[in-house]
Amino acid sequence: MVDIVLKVVADAFINGREIMDTGVSMIGLDGDNAFCGNCGREMMHDVPFRDMKSDLLFRCSCGSVNEAPRNS
Repeated sequence: MVDIVLKVVADAFINGREIMDTGVSMIGLDGDNAFCGNCGREMMHDVPFRDMKSDLLFRCSCGSVNEAPRNS
């Protein structure tokens, strides 16, 4: 399990990509912890999000849109 700070994506770079709303913390099994790159809130706990669709974006409850860093 790894703690990863996600990278904030500006609205101009969303370009129709799918956004997963993480307004409520997501809890999974055998994965990593992901934190919002804007406010620092833990968005996902033990979620294998690095195995998810590669161009998926994640919306935090603070309103910012984040993506996993390319080399995470």
